[in-house]
Amino acid sequence: MTPVRNPAIPGTPRDRTGTAGILRKAVAEINSRFRLLQSDVLAIFARIPVYAANDVGDITLYGLTPEQMQAISSELMAAVERWIASGRDPAHSLWWSTYDQQAMQLGAAQSAANLSNLSASYAASRSLEQIIYSTPYKTRLGMAQIRSSEYWTGLATAQKTELAQIIGRAVVDGKNPKAVRTEIMGRIGVGRARAAQYAQTDITNTLRESRQAEADYAETELGIKLGLLWTSALLPTTRHWHASRNGKVYTTAQVKEFYSVNGNRFRCHCAQTECLLDAAGNPILTKKLKATMANELAAWKKANSD
Repeated sequence: MTPVRNPAIPGTPRDRTGTAGILRKAVAEINSRFRLLQSDVLAIFARIPVYAANDVGDITLYGLTPEQMQAISSELMAAVERWIASGRDPAHSLWWSTYDQQAMQLGAAQSAANLSNLSASYAASRSLEQIIYSTPYKTRLGMAQIRSSEYWTGLATAQKTELAQIIGRAVVDGKNPKAVRTEIMGRIGVGRARAAQYAQTDITNTLRESRQAEADYAETELGIKLGLLWTSALLPTTRHWHASRNGKVYTTAQVKEFYSVNGNRFRCHCAQTECLLDAAGNPILTKKLKATMANELAAWKKANSD
């Protein structure tokens, strides 16, 4: 009797997708870019002439004409484009693309290793190199990078508008410079938090899309009957309807549907791993793996019960 081969589940219950390393690098770069953006914006604000200022007074008089305010608006746009939308210079344009590339390639590598272990026919006919040099893979990567570029461009535009409004109101209202600097730093901090949230969502989503596509290829082109074993990220912040899927098996269509509604793809750390199905469509998993995943979920429920 052929022994049952379990799917290779990457990461840990706290990092089901195995993307923690990519995310750490991404967040570190985001933090660096927003620190530099803050430095640039505070420098722009500091260049506005002040005729009378008193850190404890009610009114500050700024010497700023409408034309100068327009110039400041242009400087702000250049700053946010430099650090958020495009990069430090043309050679670093689309700076986020490398993270999409790493996430998609990691997903392809995970699928190739797992499917090669599960299926001799897959191992004999498919390699990671074939995946990443294929036209469908390149198309998916391009679409992911376009999606990200649109997000960062939108975030940059919103950040510029918010910062311009803060400075414009400060000039009109005669707001204390110290208070304005605090407001600028606070608004940039909000933008940094948004960026970090997007980073986590985009990286895990790109990896999942890569794995779904390879599962579809193995089924359609190689005739391997597969399902996707859901491995929930059992964190204190995990939504209960995400955690409840731990150990269950779905089709790629069902997974895509789940992530298309109710904001499920946002801040989700769950993963799906290819597993073999028998002739009746039931997942081929060892009793030990099933018990492990059931125990994981029970422990999470106990630790996170109201």
